[in-house]
Amino acid sequence: MVVAITYNKETGEVGEHFGHAENFKLYEIWDNKVVESAVIEPFGQGHEAVVQTMEDYMVTVVICRGIGDGAIQGLNALGISVCPNVEGQADDALEAFLNGQLPVATTASCNCSGHDHGGSCGESCGSGCGGCCH
Repeated sequence: MVVAITYNKETGEVGEHFGHAENFKLYEIWDNKVVESAVIEPFGQGHEAVVQTMEDYMVTVVICRGIGDGAIQGLNALGISVCPNVEGQADDALEAFLNGQLPVATTASCNCSGHDHGGSCGESCGSGCGGCCH
């Protein structure tokens, strides 16, 4: 299994919103233990490019802070589970996931008006993710 966590390289914490993440920390898990990890950059910004990155790296679970409906739907269509609303150190988040302490979601964890009410990109995000929740 491969787990991807949005990643802040400077702090080691779970990084920004999924579609705006500059880095992901990938963990290869075997027998519930990390056998390898690496930090990667997505193939672009926006949920479509980042979802494609997850598919190409054969990710099975994404752990992140915020994520919009388009991204969740794209990941779920590929069989990739999502654990949103996670903060703190990425390694601690992975440990929580491996211990069954992170819930999987099928709906957005971000209240952007761009998704719920026909707004456009660049509008302020109610959860502080820094813009449109793509």
